This record gives sequence, C-alpha cells and structure tokens, in this order.
Amino acid sequence: MLIKSRITVVDDKEHHLSGIKSCLNELRLDCHSKLYKEEDLENWQALPGTRLLFLDQYLATEASFGVDNRLAFAKLAEVVGKLICPQSGPYGLVLWSEQPSLEDLKRHLFQYFGGEDSRLLPVFFSVFQKHHYIDTSNGSVVNAERLKQDIGNLITSSPQLHALLAWEADVSVAVDAVLRSIVDLVPKDLRASNEFAEEIGRILYRFAQAGAGINRAAEKPRDAINRVLVPILADRTTRHDPDRESALDWSTALIGQAGGAPPPVPAQASVNSAIHLSFPNPPGGAQIASTELGAVIESLPENLEDPLMTYFGFSEQELRENFGVNEVEWNDCKLRLVQIGASCDNAQPKPGPLLYLLAVEWPFANADGSKDRSKPNLNKKRKVALGTAWSTPILLFPTAENPGRLTVFLNLTVSVPKDETEGWAVTYRLREELISNITQEYARFISRPGIVTLPS
Repeated sequence: MLIKSRITVVDDKEHHLSGIKSCLNELRLDCHSKLYKEEDLENWQALPGTRLLFLDQYLATEASFGVDNRLAFAKLAEVVGKLICPQSGPYGLVLWSEQPSLEDLKRHLFQYFGGEDSRLLPVFFSVFQKHHYIDTSNGSVVNAERLKQDIGNLITSSPQLHALLAWEADVSVAVDAVLRSIVDLVPKDLRASNEFAEEIGRILYRFAQAGAGINRAAEKPRDAINRVLVPILADRTTRHDPDRESALDWSTALIGQAGGAPPPVPAQASVNSAIHLSFPNPPGGAQIASTELGAVIESLPENLEDPLMTYFGFSEQELRENFGVNEVEWNDCKLRLVQIGASCDNAQPKPGPLLYLLAVEWPFANADGSKDRSKPNLNKKRKVALGTAWSTPILLFPTAENPGRLTVFLNLTVSVPKDETEGWAVTYRLREELISNITQEYARFISRPGIVTLPS
C-alpha cells in the first residue's frame, strides 16, 4: 500500500548501521537497514523497490578478502539473492570498503547469477568508504552532505540508470500532483470536519461514474477510476520536471545510430511486446478479464465439438489452407480470439454481446526471423490474404519459443454474450494502440461499398 524504501543498507555492525541511517535522515532520504546475522539470513525477505544496495564487504566474519575471497563473495551473493526482488527494476550495488576487491566480486556475481537469476544483478557497481561519512568507532555523522554528493555523482555517472531513475522521480512527483488535485476538489469548508474523507469518497464515486457510466460506478470501481486518472497521470508526468536543477540530457542515455541497420528480430520483439502487450498479474493481483477490450483468449471454447465450424463455418483444414501453411507448420500456430470494439463502449459498457475476431498466433521458423526449409511460410516475410487479415508488429508471445506475429481475420467474427465468456482464459491483452488499429481496420472492412452492375 505504501511506497517502499529505495535505499537498502546491510552491515554486521549496529553502530555503523545507525550512523549511516542518521546520515541519510539528515539528507531526508529514507532507507531500509538490515543488521546482518548469518543465523537470521534464512528469514530475510526481498525488499521491492531497492535502487541502491549498500553492502559491507566484510559480512563474513570467518573470512576476509584476500584470504578466502570465495567465502566472502558467497556471503554477499547470498544477501543479494535474499534482498533483491527481480520484479522491482534496476539497482546499483555499493560496497563499503577500505581495500575493495570489486572486480573479483563482479566476476563472482556474474558467474553466480545466471539464466533467470541474472535479473538479480545490479546495473552498476561502486565503492564508498564509510569513514568519509561517519565515525566508524561510534557511528556519529561526519559528513552527510558528502554522502549526498557521492550518491548523486554515482547515479549521474551512468546516464542510462540516471534516465531510468529520473523518469521514476517524474512519475512519483506526478502521482503527488494527481493526488493533490483530487484532494483540492473537496470544498474548503468541508476539510476541517469529519466529512473530509467522505467527500473524497464522493469524488471517487464521480470518477467511477465518468469511467464506467452513470449507473455502473460500483461494478469495477478500480478499473473505472483508472480510466480517469491514468491519462491525467500521463499528462502530469510529461509536464512535470522535478529535477530541473540537475537537468538530464536524455540523449546521453541513448546508444544507437540514426539510419543504421534495423534492430535484430529478438530486440524488435522484446521492445514491441513491452509497448503493446499486457500480461496477467501473478495470482492475487488484478487479472485480465475475458471481456476487456483487447483481451486475447487462450483457446476456443472446449465445450463445443467443433468450435471452428460452429462459430465460423470453417473446418481446421480449410482455415489452415486459407492461411497458407501446411500441416507441419500449423503445429506451431495457435488459435486465439481477440475482443474488439469501440473504446467508448469499453469505458461505459452497455448491454449486449461482445465481438471477437478469430486470430492465429504464429512464431517465426527461427529466432532471428530467417526462413527454414522445413517451415517455409513461418518467417517474418510471410504475407496473408490482402483485405481480410491484419497482423501485429513482431512480438514475443508467452508460450512461443521464437518471435512472431498475431494475424487477425477481419472476416471471421463471433458475437458472444458476456455470460458465455466466463471461465475463458486470457493469455495477454493487446494495448490501446493495437486494438484501436484492429477495430478501425475491421470497421473499414465491413463498410466497403459495392455497386450492383452487369460485368463489363
């Protein structure tokens, strides 16, 4: 519910921890301090939101650097594995050390965290010396301002991390501005009363009415309120610049050359997916409903003997031949349903069936998009029947090994009552740009004019 601390400090000396915490308090920087005891490490939990992790390199009392580096490194790696949350984004690791073995530590962590665990690795490493900031004998503050300057220099030394953290700060300030604007809607004469919170509740109810419709505020209030507040937040994020004093030249964070070779297919797929696909949250979080605009249904209903024939009048063989792939290639494809419609209907849902288009999710024959003799049609150059199909940009789908595309058939539609969609599994959701494009293409397709005339 509350924003987590962005700085985490780990030390095995309590007076060092309290000294650094006092130093950060003077700078108005919140931190999470952890007193290291090996017997307690098993019970430690990940700390989401960490952006700077300060570690005393001598946490292992029975080993020291230069004598048994492997044991000391292993202890630090264990702490990183316990405290860093892989879903929380980038962070930097700072060693408290007088005689650092930083390069050796890097090599050890790079070997220790491989595969999926590589998400636990820091974006950068650095070394600070405690005695510059606190008296290491008693923990009293020596120079808090220097710590602030050193942290600032550390972040700005990496333009890429600086850009990410600057954007995070922009969003945080924008959130404050949005919340403030909501509170400012409460009449001043009601603030000094017990009706303050209740009036905020009335404002939220009006937001939900605006997002979902006058009579639907209580159906999905979180979704409805987000439809109102998220565009406001985006505008505030763009217009607010909390870091003007240390203005970041964002171009310094970019690495690339204009007019150069196009990015490789895996890079295109990763970036496009981040922009255009929304994936279901882990269990316990808000899930994507099968009725949401842009929801991509995992499979056709299994309660029908032949759903393709029932819904669309096609057999699987006819659809495969129409799509232009052979039986072997078809094994790599997956049938999907995509929920489409007008954005205003989604914002203020009305009674009636929902419209779904049939789609085929197809991966490329190879990860780089190149052709394969055994799968000649499954590559990035593949064409579909002009005028009846629309394809996404190159994407990486949750269950596919290689990047590919989703091809949506504009002429294969089905209208389904909402009740019948209950239990339909959603694999992901197409975000607004893609689903708006599909809806417009569908509208153009079904509104093609025709003239009755004898052939000439």
